Amino acid sequence: MLDKLHPEVRHLVLILIVVALTWLAASIPALNLDPLWAPLAGGVVTALLAYFTPLTRQYGVGSARRNQ
Repeated sequence: MLDKLHPEVRHLVLILIVVALTWLAASIPALNLDPLWAPLAGGVVTALLAYFTPLTRQYGVGSARRNQ
């Protein structure tokens, strides 16, 4: 999905996903995350999304290297 984008744009989108998830994790009162843990949660969730979904086939489950 993101593999069709230019590498700089692809990485910018991944960074924006981290930012959005960090903001979301910090602003949901039910999660009650410490400001230290919200960025970590955003980064981990984004890494898992990139690895386990077809968001990018450059690495992770859908990579050509993994399917050989």
